Amino acid sequence: MTDMQDRIETQLPGQPPNLRTTLAIIRTIEAEKRTYLAELRTGIGILTIPLSLMTILIATSNYYDVNAVLSFIVALVIGIAVLVIVGGYLVFRSLVRIRQNERLRNETCLDTECIIRDYAAADLD
Repeated sequence: MTDMQDRIETQLPGQPPNLRTTLAIIRTIEAEKRTYLAELRTGIGILTIPLSLMTILIATSNYYDVNAVLSFIVALVIGIAVLVIVGGYLVFRSLVRIRQNERLRNETCLDTECIIRDYAAADLD
């Protein structure tokens, strides 16, 4: 269980919590989602760098002898591989966390319709 799930379970003991607590939980979940989307954007940006480097390498291949600059090309290919791994890791991790975040939001029923229904029912009691 995540820290957010623990906080939600302790704050929702069967009766609806106050509106401020519910809205604070929603804001926290949405802030986490924005963070994961920024991480996704960064990962995609890092994945585009190797593509650009390979394009430059291929476009300028007529101007150099591969045997003369083989050590530079090997280092560049290793750097490209590292960037692909890092970018792929960031994209994968952010997508997994966004999915977990959405699942948590759906499990706790923290959307506007649910809040209105819960608090309308609480006002009638």
